[in-house]
Parts: sequence; C-alpha cells; structure tokens
Amino acid sequence: MPLGGNSNKAPVVSGGGCIDSLPDGVLEHMLGFLEAREAVRTCVLARRWRYLWMSATGLRIVYTTYEGKVDYLTAMRKYRQFVDCLLDCRGQAPLETCEISFEGLCDDDDRPCLNRWIRHITCRVQMFRLSNVCREDFELDDLPLVSRHLTRLELDGMELSNSFFDFSSCPSLEHLEIATCFLWEANMIMSESIKRLSITNCFFGFHTHVNVPNLVSLRLDSHLYRAPVIERMPALQEAYVRVGRENPNSADCDDEDCYSCHGVLRGDNKKCVLLECLSESENMALISESKTFIFGRDLNKCPIFSKLKTLLLNESWCVAPEFSALTCILKNTPVLGKLTLQLFSKGPKHKVEMIGRFNSMERSAAISEHLKTIEIKCEVVDEEVNEILKFLCTLNICFIFK
Repeated sequence: MPLGGNSNKAPVVSGGGCIDSLPDGVLEHMLGFLEAREAVRTCVLARRWRYLWMSATGLRIVYTTYEGKVDYLTAMRKYRQFVDCLLDCRGQAPLETCEISFEGLCDDDDRPCLNRWIRHITCRVQMFRLSNVCREDFELDDLPLVSRHLTRLELDGMELSNSFFDFSSCPSLEHLEIATCFLWEANMIMSESIKRLSITNCFFGFHTHVNVPNLVSLRLDSHLYRAPVIERMPALQEAYVRVGRENPNSADCDDEDCYSCHGVLRGDNKKCVLLECLSESENMALISESKTFIFGRDLNKCPIFSKLKTLLLNESWCVAPEFSALTCILKNTPVLGKLTLQLFSKGPKHKVEMIGRFNSMERSAAISEHLKTIEIKCEVVDEEVNEILKFLCTLNICFIFK
C-alpha cells in the first residue's frame, strides 16, 4: 500500500500516528537522512511525495567506484550525471546539511566533477562534510571557498592547498574540523569568524601558520611531521593538544629563523611553537607521547598562563628526578585551581584515582594559592607513580584514594 494512499488504510508508524499526517517540513527533514538516490526514489510513493526530495534539508552523496560491477566505469558516469541533474533540480532550495563521501577515483572526469559539486553546494549549505574514505590522494581546487551560509566545515582525507584556507569569504563559518589531511602546501589557515577548530592526525609542511584570533576552542591532536605555527588567540577558553610522532630532526633545530621550530612571535622575543599561543586559555590539556617532546623546547621560553584555571597533564610532564617540566608549568600558572595528572592511563576510566590535599601548616610558594584540587589518575601505583607522589610531597601535598 503506498504511503500516500487513503488515510484510513495508510501504514501506522510505531508512535501511533500516520506518516501522511506529518507536515512537509518534517518529511523534508527526514529525507535528508537518506542517501541521495534513495531520497529521489521516494517520488514514486504518492503524488504528495513527487517533489519533496527537491526540498530535502539534507543531502548525502556517496560516490563509490562500483568495482563490483562488470562495467563500473559506465555506472560511475551515470552516477555523475545523476548528481548533476539532482543539483540542477534543487536549484536555490535551502540546504542545512550536506555530506559527500567517496571511495576512490577511476578516471579523469571524477576529480573535476567532485570539485564542481563542492563549489556548487558550499555556496548554499550551512553544514558541509567531505570525506575521502579510501585515503587516496585527492587535492581540492586551490581556490578559496565563497559562502555566506556556511557555518560548519568538516574535511577528512583531503590534500589541501594554500588558497582553500582563506575563509575571508565565509563570514558565518564558526566550526572547522580537519582530519587526516595533507597540508604540505598550505601556508596559512586564516579566518576571523572561526571559533572552534579541530585538527587531527594531519601532515603539516614547514610553514603552516594558523591565524584564527577569535578562536574559543582548539583541539590539536597528534599532528604529524611538523607542528603548525599558531598565532595568538586572545579569546581562547579551552584547548586540547596531544603531540604524537614528530619529525626526529625538529627537536635539534638550532636555526632561530626556522618558523616551524621557533615560531614567529618576534615582537615579544618569544620563540615558542605551541605554548605561547595557548597562554590565554582558561582550560587546557597537554598530552605528549614522548618524553623528548616539542613542549620541552617551548619551556625554555615558557609564557605566563594568566587565565588558566584547569589543567590536565600526562606522565611526559612528570619525568624524574628533576620534574622540571611540571615545576615550570606550576610556576607559570598563577590562578590555577585544578590540576589533573593522568599517568600511564588512556582513560576515560581509570583503576586508581587519588585526591591531593595541601598541608594546612605550610603551602609551597611554587604553587598557585588558588590551587584547591589535585587529582592523579592511573592504572596502578607502580615505582614511576611513586616517584611522582614523592615529588608532590615535597610541595606539601599528600594524597588519599578517591
């Protein structure tokens, strides 16, 4: 029985109501969760459904190589024609969300088609996600995006060049996520409007600068090969930075004019790669997977974290016997209220949790007077954790199990 039939005979959904009783706006929203071809096929359900797909609030395009088919090149050509027709039929219809995912390219027509679709869609969509599933190299056109509607952009598995990251023509863009992308040729990520930025497992070149002065939230997770040079972010409220594998030669770089290793903050005579740009943050997590790490170079010119209230560090900041990195951070966080040490444990659940208490008789001058809470989270209290506990005891902090 078609969904658009007599209301007395129409199928009933689990909520007890008839789907035909839903307004067009709800149906258009529901169609946005279907893959594009499935959404278009609903036009045969009933007369009411004939044109609803043209106004679907979401669009999902899944572009596959069709290698399981005998003539997959013909199948892909037909799919390209389908998407071209789909976009033409939609015209200027408003679009809230769009996702394009593709699983490899087969011929020379694929690349210009995908770039054409991206330019067409981003002009009118609010939230856009582009995903390269197979991780083959796919380079977007080196042209800036132009959209007054785009508020959220997610890129996964792309090769991105310099001009693409000029978001000056996207005044509404506030959320940018970049994952597993190659940014060898990207000299600058620049935007006045972006407030939330997430960069995960990306490959940076030697001179990648990030200039997002109005950012409030930063996630920089396991950058590969080189750290980007991030300029000041005075509005920053929260930051999560995890350093994974680095260029083995970068830690020994003695060239003070090397932007990648020593930053560009010449006016204040600072030569920090990451810590300087994070100095305005209120809440921060600093994770390193190596005890010889990029933060160590930054600590030589450690900035004052004048607004930092909560801080999470892992074991790489707690290296015996000197504990110099931890000591340096504690000295430069004058309003710190809560410190969490996550030791040899990935979380989010931990087998052992301890709470630190200050000796009421004497408080170390090396610690912020605002520091009220110290937590230690680990899997087991072994010799390395004991060394950290002993050091903290020298600061008149004792611990009890939570």
